[in-house]
This record gives sequence, structure tokens and C-alpha cells, in this order.
Amino acid sequence: MSELGQTLKEAREAKGLSLDDLQEETKIQKRYLQAIEDGDFKQLPGDFYTRAFIKSYAESVGLDFGELSAQNAGELPKMYREHTEIRTLPPDGSEEMPASRTVRRRTTRSGTDGWSSFLSKAIIAVFVLIAIMIVYILVTNLMSGHPNQTPKNGQGSASSVSFKGSSASAASSGSSSAKSGSSAQKNSSSSSSMQQSLKMDSTQGSTTTYTLSGTTKFAVSISATNGNSSWISATDVKSGNQLVQGIASGSKTFNFDASNVQSLRIDIGNVPNTVLKINGQDFTFPNQTIVQTIVINFTK
Repeated sequence: MSELGQTLKEAREAKGLSLDDLQEETKIQKRYLQAIEDGDFKQLPGDFYTRAFIKSYAESVGLDFGELSAQNAGELPKMYREHTEIRTLPPDGSEEMPASRTVRRRTTRSGTDGWSSFLSKAIIAVFVLIAIMIVYILVTNLMSGHPNQTPKNGQGSASSVSFKGSSASAASSGSSSAKSGSSAQKNSSSSSSMQQSLKMDSTQGSTTTYTLSGTTKFAVSISATNGNSSWISATDVKSGNQLVQGIASGSKTFNFDASNVQSLRIDIGNVPNTVLKINGQDFTFPNQTIVQTIVINFTK
């Protein structure tokens, strides 16, 4: 007889109950109650019912099943097993009836939670990558063929968009003055400063082409209006080299020198919230189309 069975038997006898009395009270067959006292759990219909029968037995004789389980953990079968067949018993405690169904349970493994967490993170990462790819494809398609919208500033593509003015930086002014002084020796009627001009040449779809002349400097600054952002890319058309690419925001401004570039392509993904400057001068977009491509051919 096992220690667990001995404890249960002593409690039963202390209450003055026979196995027949216990069978009537618990509705568990007498032969199963005897097997529990003998520690012969192989005679019971399965691990699940073994624990259930022992719990019912313990409660019927006034024992705490939780405390009893802790004291005899080595004898009690595990609660869950793979492919455990659960059999039902008739309420009168007679011979067991055929099982009406089989319930499959999986053994709890300590690594299951870790694997589930890793799988969840992997799925999230995949969705994030897919979202980034979709955004990139949409922006690319918009840049390649977005229709022109009616300009808000009253300037149509048919009119020339240009600006003239002195070079913005002090270095350019000094250089212009030096060249003017040299030219004065050859021609006293020469201008004392250089004039730069940005003239619109043509418009096709969302692409507008300009010519920058009258200056030896080609400094570009791209930023976004406060609280907004804009996707931008600048490429040397002749070499195919990309000078800058990224998202301009309140804290991120792109400044670069394109003086050695003959033809510069600037792709902009949010024109209404973008500020473009050429040599310190504000550039006026031909219209307010959200996605535009500006090509500037530089002639020194």
C-alpha cells in the first residue's frame, strides 16, 4: 500500500466509512476506490480520472486535496498527457461505459511561451517591412506620373518661372567683386556684380525643367515647413549618383553643393510643405502638385 493510499484509508476508517459507503457517496466504483488505497493506479481509467477520483475521495473523508497533493507529489500522475483517453462512468458506479469521445491534450512545455513570443515579433516585423515597401512603391509611382493640379499661386506652367538677384553668400559677393574689378580693366562698362537667373524651359507631366545661369555657384537647400515633413531625393542626371535622399522635417534640412553638377534632378514627395532654395533664393514651384520632379540644368 502506498503512503497516499494509507493516508486516505486511515481518514476513511476514522470517519467510520466502508468502501461501500464511500462508493455510494462519491459514485466511484468500489474497485477503483480499493485501487487508490492500494496505490495501484494502473487499474484506474486514466491519469485525469485518477486525480479526479483521489480528489473526490479526499474531500469525502475530510482531507484537503491541495495539501495531500503537495505531500504526495511523487505518487500522483501528471495532470496532462498527450493523447489521454477520457472515459465516462455511469452515475450508479457500474461497469464503465465506452468512451463517447477522445480528448487530446498537449503536454505543457516551458519553451512554448518563448517560441510564441518570438513568432509574434517575427510576424510584426514582416508586416512593418511590407508597409514600408508599399509606401515606397506608392511614392515612386506618384513621382513618375502624378497629374498636374491647378496652381494656387496663379502661376501656370506656360509662363516662365525665374528669379534674378545677387548671390546670397558673402564669398560669392567677394568673388563677383574680384571678377568685376578684373573685368573693369578690360571694359569699364562691365557690371560690378554677377546676376543669376533660373528660367523655366519646359513641363512634361509632373516634371519641370529649368536652366540656371549667371552664376558660378549652385548651392541647394531643402527643408520642410514647421510641423510637417517631405520626402526628397537629389540625383546627378549625368552620372546617376544620388547626392541626398531622405525625409526633411522641422529638425532635418538638406544642404549640399551642386556646383559640379551639369544637370540636377530633385524629386519631392510633399511640395506644399517643402521649402527649396537655390543659392539662398526661394524657389517658386510651378504648381502645388503634391509630387513633383524639378530638373535644373546648370550653365556657368
